[in-house]
Amino acid sequence: MRSHHITYLKLFLGIFLFMCSLEGLKGSFKLLSEEWINSLLSLIESRKAPLTGLALGVLITSSVQSSSAVVATTMVSMAGLVASGLPLSSAVSFGVPMVLGANIGTTITNTIVAIGVKRGMTEEEFNASIPGVIVDDVVKFLNVALFFILEITTGFLTNIITYSVSFLEGVFELESFFQMFERGIIDILIEEPIIRPIFNATRSIFGSELSGIILLVTCFLGIILSLSILEKSIESVLQFPEFEQRILSAFKNSVKSFAMGLFITFIVGSSSIATSLIIPFLATRMVELKDAYPYIMGTAIGTTIDLSQIYGYIAGGVTGMTLGMAHIILNVFGAIIWWLLPLSTIPINIAMWIGQFIGSHSRSYLYLIGFVATIFFIAPLIIIIL
Repeated sequence: MRSHHITYLKLFLGIFLFMCSLEGLKGSFKLLSEEWINSLLSLIESRKAPLTGLALGVLITSSVQSSSAVVATTMVSMAGLVASGLPLSSAVSFGVPMVLGANIGTTITNTIVAIGVKRGMTEEEFNASIPGVIVDDVVKFLNVALFFILEITTGFLTNIITYSVSFLEGVFELESFFQMFERGIIDILIEEPIIRPIFNATRSIFGSELSGIILLVTCFLGIILSLSILEKSIESVLQFPEFEQRILSAFKNSVKSFAMGLFITFIVGSSSIATSLIIPFLATRMVELKDAYPYIMGTAIGTTIDLSQIYGYIAGGVTGMTLGMAHIILNVFGAIIWWLLPLSTIPINIAMWIGQFIGSHSRSYLYLIGFVATIFFIAPLIIIIL
C-alpha cells in the first residue's frame, strides 16, 4: 500500500514539474534579447527552414527520447515567438517539419531497449525481435517522407491545419477559450509563486539575455525529467500479473490491438515505452509482427492526445493548437494510409527485409547500432551543418 502512495506521489510531482517547466519555457523567450530573437527568426523564416526543422526534430527527439517533450516544446516555443512578432505562417512552416521530425526521432527508444535487453535473449530471439523493432521506424519514416514532400511542394498540412483551426476558432471561439487560462489556477499555483520569483532572481543576477538562455535550457530539461518521472511511475502502475495476458488476448483482434496501443500510450504518455513493451512478445514469437502492427499504429495516435500534448495545446494557445493539429493529422492520415488501406504490407515487408539483413550477420547488434546512428544522428547532423 505504501508503494502505491509513493507511486501516486511521483505521478503528482511529475505532472507539477511538467506544468512548471512548460510555463517557464514560455516566459524564457521574453527574456531573450531582440538581437538573439532576430537571429532565431531569420533562421525560421529562411528558405531552408523546413528541412532544418525536420532535421532538428529528429536529432533532438533522438537525443532526449521523447517526442511528447519535443512536440510540446515546439508548440509553446513557436507560440512565444509569435507573441514576439513572428508571423504565424513562419512559425507553422518551421514548427510543422519539427513535429514531423519528432515523429521519426521517437522510434529510437524501442531500438535502444532491444539492444539493451539483448543479454537476456538468445541470438535467435534477438534476431526475431529486430523486424518488430524496425517496423515503427519504417512506417514513421515512410509517413513523414510522404507528408514532408507534400508539405514543401503543396503546403498540404499547412492548408489543412490553417483551415481546421480557423473553423474551430469560428465555431468554438478559441481565443476566448484560451483567455480563460490566462489568469487561472496555473497562475495562482505556478506562475506567481514559483516561475515569476525564479525569473526575477535569475534576471537580477545574470541579466535578461543570459538568464533567458539559462532558463530556456533548464525548463526544457525540466520537461524531459518530468516526462521521465511520469512514464516510469505509470509504467509501474501497469505492472500487474494479469497485464501480460490482457495484451496477448488483445493481439488476437486488430481493433483491440489498435485500441490497446492507443490506451497504453495515452496512459503512459509515451509511444516509445508502449512499443517497447511488446519487444519480449515478438522476441519469443508469442506475437507475430502482423498482429502487433495495429498496436503500433494505435501508439502513434495515442501520442497525439496524451496529457502532455493536451496541456501543450492549451499552453501554446492558437499557435500550439495549430501545430498540435499537424501532429494529429499526420498520425491519423498515417494510420489510414499505412494500416486501413492495402499498404500495410509495405512497411512490414521492408522491416522484415532489414531485419533479415541485420540478423544474417554474426554480430547483428552492431549493424543495428549502425542503423540507429545513421538514421537518427549522422543524417540529421549532416543536413543541419549543410
